[in-house]
Amino acid sequence: MSTFDPRDLDRLAQDVDNWPFTVSFAHTYRRLLPQRVERIVTATEVGDLEGALDATLSLRVASSIVGTLELVEMARFIEGRLRLGDVVGALARVRLVPAAAERADRALASYLVEYADS
Repeated sequence: MSTFDPRDLDRLAQDVDNWPFTVSFAHTYRRLLPQRVERIVTATEVGDLEGALDATLSLRVASSIVGTLELVEMARFIEGRLRLGDVVGALARVRLVPAAAERADRALASYLVEYADS
C-alpha cells in the first residue's frame, strides 16, 4: 500500500477547478492531522466507541481526499472493528496510526514542496 498518491489531489483540483484551494486544503489537512490522530488514539484507549468512530471517519474521509492511502486503509480497518464493538482489535491498529500519519505528512509535504518549486 502506498503512503500517498498525488492523483487524488490532482482530481480534487480538477473538480473544484482551483489549484490554490487544493493546496490550501492539503496544508489544512497536514495541520489538523496530529489532532485527528490524537482523537482516535485517546477515544479508543478509553473505550469511547462513538468518539473513536467519529474521529476515524474524519480521518478516513479527509485522507481519501488528499490521497494518503495508507491512512485510508487503516481507518477503514479501525472503523470496521469499532462497528463490531471490537475495541481491542481497533486499538491494535490504532497504535500504528501515529507512525503512518508521520509518513503521510512527510510524503504530502514533499509533494507540496515540489509543487511550489514548479
